[in-house]
Amino acid sequence: MKKLNNIVSVVVSDKVKNNRQSDFENWQERIISEIRKFKGFISVSSKKIEDVENEYFTVFQFDSNQNLQHWIESDVLRKYLSEAEQYTEVPYRISRHQGLEFFFDKEKLMAKQPPFYKRVLIGIAAVYPLIISVGQLFHWIIPEFEELPFELALFFEVIVISSLMNYPVMPMLTKWLQGWLYK
Repeated sequence: MKKLNNIVSVVVSDKVKNNRQSDFENWQERIISEIRKFKGFISVSSKKIEDVENEYFTVFQFDSNQNLQHWIESDVLRKYLSEAEQYTEVPYRISRHQGLEFFFDKEKLMAKQPPFYKRVLIGIAAVYPLIISVGQLFHWIIPEFEELPFELALFFEVIVISSLMNYPVMPMLTKWLQGWLYK
């Protein structure tokens, strides 16, 4: 029996084209059937990632790097990867994990982050209008608000802005812009 720390996990993330999900899922079933025939194969699990449109997450496990490498270099895999190009929008992303580290970092692996500059831009697009509108709203609803010390008035504005940022502003913006964010 192989030691648990020799297990190699490969995490593959695929972004599937609209209206090609059933083709991709059929392709996935066929490739999973093929991988089961390879020496050292332990397991495979696949799932559609919630809250991310058309993204799939698959984990393959082999008993050693050598057996995994045999699968990666196989003509069978090359054939399937070539076919997958017609179903997916962007090249698949792969990460390798040795031993049991995958199980402890699973949440981190599943959380796909947009590039830093895109997160900054979406933050600016959310914060700037909120600062302007919340400040004006406070002054319009509560005329005495202008008489408060700047720091105290700012504190109340930050409470409202932070609340609105967490819900509904950022969830709506990320949903509307997800095609751009995750490219």
